[in-house]
Amino acid sequence: MSYEKDAQNKNNRKKKNTSLKQKKFFQALTFTTAVILVLGIIIAGFTLNFVYSTISDSPDIDPRNMYDLLGNNSFILDNEGNILEEIEQDEHRVIVDYAEIPEIVRDGFVAIEDERFWSHNGLDFKRIVGAAWSNISSGTQQGGSTITQQLAKNLYLTHDQTYTRKIQDAYYATQIENQLSKDQILEAYLNTINLGGQNHGVEAASQAYFSKPVSELDLVEGALLAGIPRNPSRYSPIRYVHEDDVSEQDIVLDDTSDYVIIFDERSIPRYQLVLRMMHKNDYITEEEYESALAEGENLHERINPSRYADSGISSHFADLVKDDVIEALVEKGHTEDEANQLLYSGGLRIHSTLERGMQEITEEEFNNPDNFPDSLRDEQGNLLRDEDGNVQPQGAMVISDPKTGEIKAFMGGRETTGRRIFNRAIGSGRPPGSSMKPLAAYLPALNNQHTVASVIDDIPVYLNPEKPEERYPRNVNREYAGLTNLREGVKWSSNVVAMRLMLELGSSDSDSLRIMGEALDSVGVTINNPVNSTVLGSDNVSPYEMNRAYNVIANEGVYTDLISFTRIEDASGNLILENQPEKHRVYDPEVSYLMTDIMRTAVNSGYGRQAAIRSDNQGIPVSGKTGTTQDQKDAWFVGFTPYLSGATWMGFDDNDNPITGSSVVSARLWSQVMTRIHEDYENKDFTRPDNIISREVCAISGKIPTELCERDPRGSQVTTELFIRGTEPTEECDSHVLVKIHEPTGTLATDDTPEEEIKEKVYVSRPVPYYPEDHDGITPRDWPYELPKEYEELEEYDPEIHGTGSVTVKYVEIDENGEVIQTLSPQEYVIEDEKAGTEYSTEQLTFDNYEFVGMDPDSAPASGTVSKEDQHVIYQYQAVLPEDSEDDEPDEDENGETDNEENEDDDEDDNDEDEEDGEEEDDSSNENNNGNGNNNGNSN
Repeated sequence: MSYEKDAQNKNNRKKKNTSLKQKKFFQALTFTTAVILVLGIIIAGFTLNFVYSTISDSPDIDPRNMYDLLGNNSFILDNEGNILEEIEQDEHRVIVDYAEIPEIVRDGFVAIEDERFWSHNGLDFKRIVGAAWSNISSGTQQGGSTITQQLAKNLYLTHDQTYTRKIQDAYYATQIENQLSKDQILEAYLNTINLGGQNHGVEAASQAYFSKPVSELDLVEGALLAGIPRNPSRYSPIRYVHEDDVSEQDIVLDDTSDYVIIFDERSIPRYQLVLRMMHKNDYITEEEYESALAEGENLHERINPSRYADSGISSHFADLVKDDVIEALVEKGHTEDEANQLLYSGGLRIHSTLERGMQEITEEEFNNPDNFPDSLRDEQGNLLRDEDGNVQPQGAMVISDPKTGEIKAFMGGRETTGRRIFNRAIGSGRPPGSSMKPLAAYLPALNNQHTVASVIDDIPVYLNPEKPEERYPRNVNREYAGLTNLREGVKWSSNVVAMRLMLELGSSDSDSLRIMGEALDSVGVTINNPVNSTVLGSDNVSPYEMNRAYNVIANEGVYTDLISFTRIEDASGNLILENQPEKHRVYDPEVSYLMTDIMRTAVNSGYGRQAAIRSDNQGIPVSGKTGTTQDQKDAWFVGFTPYLSGATWMGFDDNDNPITGSSVVSARLWSQVMTRIHEDYENKDFTRPDNIISREVCAISGKIPTELCERDPRGSQVTTELFIRGTEPTEECDSHVLVKIHEPTGTLATDDTPEEEIKEKVYVSRPVPYYPEDHDGITPRDWPYELPKEYEELEEYDPEIHGTGSVTVKYVEIDENGEVIQTLSPQEYVIEDEKAGTEYSTEQLTFDNYEFVGMDPDSAPASGTVSKEDQHVIYQYQAVLPEDSEDDEPDEDENGETDNEENEDDDEDDNDEDEEDGEEEDDSSNENNNGNGNNNGNSN
């Protein structure tokens, strides 16, 4: 009994223990469940709150206006409201209707991208769960987006792989599904999807890869397109490679310089997958599937790429407008991304400044090869292009209204098409040569106590700090004009005058460079670290900048920034932005008018004659300046009329070849364009300020003329010049002097000079003496009119006796104007020329049957002159008697000796209107050693 009782008690204890364990388990389970539920509720709460806040923060959308987002391109209009260009977005897209897209193409996209598209309401939960499991198991983020979600992303969202974006595109997808039909959704998707490169939408892709519209695509071509969206850069059927990396048979398009297009075989597996999915979903039959798979081996034959080449009259100008619009929108407060979005998809109406008629004229003249005489041609006369496809030489031009700053015509190159191509009008620029001189030297000088009549001595100078022993700068005509006023300095484009004038701007060379830099900056030309050669146009400047700078002169001293558009409106015509150019005064109107009048002279009768648009530069006058750089590689003309201004550049892109005719060709092109543009304009002169007065001055001194200024050997030097009231000269000319000279020798007479050999003559006395011997004997063109520095000297000679009664002749060489240019001492008697430091050895002379050596003194004429045949020289001689001669005639020898330096015969150059100067870095040393040149000297 006790055994049974013990067993029963034992069982009771086991039951009790089991009950306790079960109770504890259920308690633990209940607690755990409660915790999990609480945590789940909390997590769900946070999740729901996150989803709710994300949705709440999402901007509202209206799917019904999605085509406004897709097709609302902006337009650039000309100044009369006509369309110049429709601005496409960064992607190339052409909208097509649903019916234009073949069903077989639509089916391919649905099969590979969203096989349950026709049955879900925007979200495919099966696909979402699969993508979520993949994300958890692999640690990566996989897409589970439906076509509707992808459309929402393309229209309204970024491409970031974040949960916030996933929630938003799911939210937007449901809204799209609630408001649009499936056909509308698929149509929008197929018009927006990225299909490689800049091709968005099936129409753009069809044109890019097959050169035909999407309506003509078949199953194979449609499947190729449908495989692209998953990874456009990998599955696009074409790619660019260097031509050296592929064989010729692999190339499907070769129209670039270094890169070619080949078929990308990485697209084949994706193409095959599209076909399998179409077959699986019964979009194609087994036969169609097998046939299309077999085509996979010949897919490269299906590829026929094309290029979207943009053309039209506004390619370079449109690029400028786009850049200016973005800059203006950013200045208004938009971010750069927002500005780009507005420009390319905001439906803007941009009213540009371009005048279509002027632009068409400009393009016609630039595309006329006759205006570019150096154009490269083949044997048949066809224009040749360089390796980049450009004809050479190239050119650029900017035409604007100086008062408003509005660009009226714009050329960034000739025979060029496309967008975002090299724009020579606003690019890195080229050296403007002498067209820089008015901006860098003359304008600031006129603004700083100089007048038009101020005189600079155009003589050899040494202004290169790095090579102070070398003559620099040199004038391109290899001559030095001598005393030159500012008007003549611009007219004949003297490098010496421009640089010397610039260095007079300040109290020191460094101060002058600072003032020049500030002057250039004030007119919109920024030069970093200006140097002496800056005044000669050695720094790169664009035609855009030069046109803007010259507008300051044309606009009476007021700087007006150039603008390419006047206002921006939205698609409904509401004003978004009005564009007003920056304006501020730089120079007084009087200073600008003086500069205008000086440069008008350069066109009237200087190197700029080819730029005139009316006979004798009257009616509608032109004021401007030519420019040519080293070796004539850049040719410029920058100028203006009372109506318009323009800057023209011509040159080779590689900067290796010269322009034949240099700036004359550029000036002629400028005239060709402007003459046609001004055909219907009435005659009009530049406006002369009331404070500009006219006064007679001496052209040599810039001072009040005297009677001697009229008696200058070259003719009267009295001229009428313009002045700002109060700056006219108050002192009389002291450069012209009347002196007595010893006529046979050209030296200054002394008290002992015989009266019959004295003549009064007007000479020029330089403010700062010039000594040719300090400059390798070089003399400026006005040297023959320089006041002699030597007085007549009587010297004793002891000529060698050649037998009883012999005589020795000394002679003086005189030019046709009666000026002494050479003297020689008696035979074998050597003297030192005190002026030039040169020794001359004489020779025995025989002419006109008179042999003076050995001749009986009684039968030889004491003195006389004879002309040497075929030469414009006269030999003047005197008999020199030995000291022991018993002849009673006076010793004429003592009055005949002169020590003038030797000069070469005059070589008067003809003025060549087809040549221009400006070669500011010319290293030639062939300066003329002229004594009597012409102020119209040749230039190269």
